[in-house]
Amino acid sequence: MAESGWLPGPQLRVTINGTVETILTTPDGVSLWTETFGEPGQPALLLVMGAMNQGIFWPDAFCQQLADAGHFVIRYDHRDTGRSSKVGRWPPYTLKALARDALAVLQGLGVARATVVGLSMGGFIGQWLAVQHPERVERLVLISTSADHRPYVAATLGLPARLLRLPPPEPGYLAYLQRLKRLPPKTPEAVFASVSEGWATTYAGPRPYPRAEVEAAIRLAYTRTHEPLAALNHGLAVAVSRHRLELVKRIGVPTLVIHGRHDPLFPLPHGAYLAQHIPDARLVVLDMGHAFMWSWDAEVRDAILGFVRGG
Repeated sequence: MAESGWLPGPQLRVTINGTVETILTTPDGVSLWTETFGEPGQPALLLVMGAMNQGIFWPDAFCQQLADAGHFVIRYDHRDTGRSSKVGRWPPYTLKALARDALAVLQGLGVARATVVGLSMGGFIGQWLAVQHPERVERLVLISTSADHRPYVAATLGLPARLLRLPPPEPGYLAYLQRLKRLPPKTPEAVFASVSEGWATTYAGPRPYPRAEVEAAIRLAYTRTHEPLAALNHGLAVAVSRHRLELVKRIGVPTLVIHGRHDPLFPLPHGAYLAQHIPDARLVVLDMGHAFMWSWDAEVRDAILGFVRGG
């Protein structure tokens, strides 16, 4: 991506309840929806969501609290989700294209450097950015993520993964996927219930599934796209991309790894590998599962704020 000569395409900015929504255009013509909290002059936090999920799954209050603590907080919809462009190309794009979208968000909003906070697939993107564009990454926060997606991909496709170093998803999560394959939902109500069950399965750990908050976000997400199945392209993007087992050893920016003790998608050894192989990385283990939103907001927020303050 030729950042030095690229200027963002036509933009639409709307201020709503103190936040600013912006539609910007990437160098390859993809429109990306972004929303910012706080003042542009403050240290930036770029929140990068996981696969197939819209930026609104970073909770409003979580974003606002980070902004109130003195940060310019950015969340956005990946391509093929929410109010961003639906691409639908074949062969599929890769994680590199999604990472370049993240760079385009920073460029389009005039942010030179940011602390990149990546959740799940967003963590894959953060790892790539920290190695390929360290000048744009002040610090890196990796939440519920991994250096190797292959155990997840293999297990969910029913393929052998005996030679892979890190463990596959937990049986309970794989059982949910098997039920989904055997009895796919056929009505809008059944689809909604299935999506909610999937979120519940990712929570795990001792705290109750925050059903009301998650289901409200799911309903809102349905209103923000006319092509919800386009998000499945993220799975293809991950599957055709290389693992990062060696790449992460080259990360040179300060890094915090936050991982759940009960993560059913990427069991704890995935987070431990990151902390052990990223130079000087710190590991915070919380008693949560894979998803933290609305259930572990305070703990994750405090870990991020302590880290960016140098604590």
